[in-house]
Amino acid sequence: MTGPRLTLLDPPKGAEENCYIDTALGVQSLLRAVAAAGSRSAAYFDNGKSFIHTTLLAVEGTPERLVFEKGPDAALNAALVKSPRVTFVTSDQGVPVQFNCAAPSLTLHAGSEAFHAAMPGRLLRLQRRGYYRLAGEPTHWMLKAELFPGNDEANAMKAWVFDLSCGGLAAGVLAAEPLLKSNTSHGCMLELPAQGRIQAQVIVRIASGTVLPHGLEGRRYGLEFVNLGEKNAANVQRYILEQQRKRERTV
Repeated sequence: MTGPRLTLLDPPKGAEENCYIDTALGVQSLLRAVAAAGSRSAAYFDNGKSFIHTTLLAVEGTPERLVFEKGPDAALNAALVKSPRVTFVTSDQGVPVQFNCAAPSLTLHAGSEAFHAAMPGRLLRLQRRGYYRLAGEPTHWMLKAELFPGNDEANAMKAWVFDLSCGGLAAGVLAAEPLLKSNTSHGCMLELPAQGRIQAQVIVRIASGTVLPHGLEGRRYGLEFVNLGEKNAANVQRYILEQQRKRERTV
């Protein structure tokens, strides 16, 4: 089977923090979620001129490797193994995901022949931020949020929420608090009015200085949710839509 040449999607300008995932923890978590959901995928090879339809089956082994289904065409499967690089296109909760892997090999998975490949070092998850995104004014006064550096709840940091989407949030903390380094993972608690409390893992994507309410000096972090889950994502989406409707009624 042949298809059009595949070109990698470019993230929207200014959205770098919410499009690329380049930590091992983030990549593994997202691909495990894709495999658990059984999302259909396409594996392109031969410089994007050929592809097979497939499904990601699992992330397993030590070190971790990606396992995916063989296609129905034996000739294409044979050609895929000989290709130096494969580009996968799939989705996570309806959001396009794309990444590259080195040439796969044959393996056995759950008693059936399948492919396995080394885990990608980076993937693109193209957020549809314009659909489910709520910018602060300059902060969401109704939201209560805390960050737990290194997942240590004893050292909780109060956070002001500047921006919220199903992919992550922009949060401000006092400048006196410990610095959260780029690409590190931390715990996060977000309390949504009428929706309840969300406990999640976040990865720091970007950091900068900012001014918090009442003129306090602070730091602003761009934080990406890691494997938020369908229920939590639905609650975030519901809250955002409700707030957007309220704003529209007051315009």
